[in-house]
This record gives sequence, structure tokens and C-alpha cells, in this order.
Amino acid sequence: GGKDSVVVSDIVRQALSRNDILHIFGNTTLEMKETINYIKDFKKENPSVPFIEAVSDKDFMELCDKIGPPTRMNSWCCSIFKSGPISQVLNAISYPVGTKKQSKFLTYYGIRAEESSTRNKYGRTSNSPKITTQKVASPIFGWLDYDVWLYILTRKLTINTAYRLGYRRVGCWCCPNNSNWSEFLNEIYYNELQYEWKEYLYNFARKIGKEDYKVYVDKGYW
Repeated sequence: GGKDSVVVSDIVRQALSRNDILHIFGNTTLEMKETINYIKDFKKENPSVPFIEAVSDKDFMELCDKIGPPTRMNSWCCSIFKSGPISQVLNAISYPVGTKKQSKFLTYYGIRAEESSTRNKYGRTSNSPKITTQKVASPIFGWLDYDVWLYILTRKLTINTAYRLGYRRVGCWCCPNNSNWSEFLNEIYYNELQYEWKEYLYNFARKIGKEDYKVYVDKGYW
């Protein structure tokens, strides 16, 4: 549902002149409602595109109670709620009927070097570090934000409406990698959820002995 994925989906289908490219939506259960609405709109606009939703059967808050909330240093949520379910989907379709040979997948990602120092190390093609059956191709690896938006405007592509609210990224609404700007917008558009999440973090900080627990949370040290 992010702008980079929107562009990659269009580029790949245009380049290969075919619509039967399997799309997989990793629904983390922490998606913004605008993302869920975008996925519905995409499927309506592209009825011939095969589409699978990969979703975990785990409960995010229950896991937070057991192992603590995810952090930038330990983003355990990605493996459990995104790459894990996607890997299960791929494994389920990776063995052709009547054979024991596992198929390999060429997967197109919207990864861009500009996004982070970590993603800058991937390259235009790479082996997936989390899903062993994947070879990853990143068609827009060297693109800037400007390139992405110009492509979207030129092709008149439908986008996630969260961008029109001011969000610069549309991942999980409570991600530890969210910027102060995203959290500010959450206070406006996801006020109740943001309040409950912050109260949870306050309680967690108190449990681990943080005397300045509000500063610890509000300044993003968690």
C-alpha cells in the first residue's frame, strides 16, 4: 500500500505486458485504515491481478506483554507479522504437485537506497535475508522520492490516502521507526489508538524501572 510498492507493481506489469503477476499483501494487523481501503480499491481496479493476503494468527499486544514492545534495535514484529506470514504463503505454493523440488521465486520489492543506510546495502538484486526461496529484484532502487511521485502523477496511479493526510510513510501505525511527525499525525487521526499505545508504553517503562518513564517514552527512547 506504500507509494514505492504502487510504482513497482505498475512498472513490472507494464514491462512484462502481463497482469498475472502474483501480488502478496503482508497484513501485519497494525495497518492504517487508509492502507486497508487502498488494498480494496486496488483489487477493484485490477480484477485480473492474482492477490493473496498474508496475515499472522498471533496477537500483537499479547506478544508485547510477553517479550516487551518492539524497538528499533529489536523489531521482532517484522518477522512475526510480515516476513513470517509471507514466507508461509510462498512455502505453501512452492512445491509443484507431484514433485519434491522446491520452487524459487523472483520477488519485486519497492526498496530504495535513499530510504535508509540498511536498505542502501541491498543492491538492485539480492537474496532475501529472511525468506530463503526468494530472489529479490528492486527496480526503483536508485530512485528518489521525486522520481516516485513524478511517476505516480504521470501514470495517474491511485495512491494510499494517508499520504494526503501528511504521512510520509504508511507502514504500521505504531512502528518504533515512526518519526515524530508521524506520531504527531497519529495524535490527530488515530487519537484513541495512539493514546492507548502511549499509556501501554508508560506502564511498560515503569515496570522496567524507568523513573522518568514519561520522558523515556515521549522522547522516543523506548
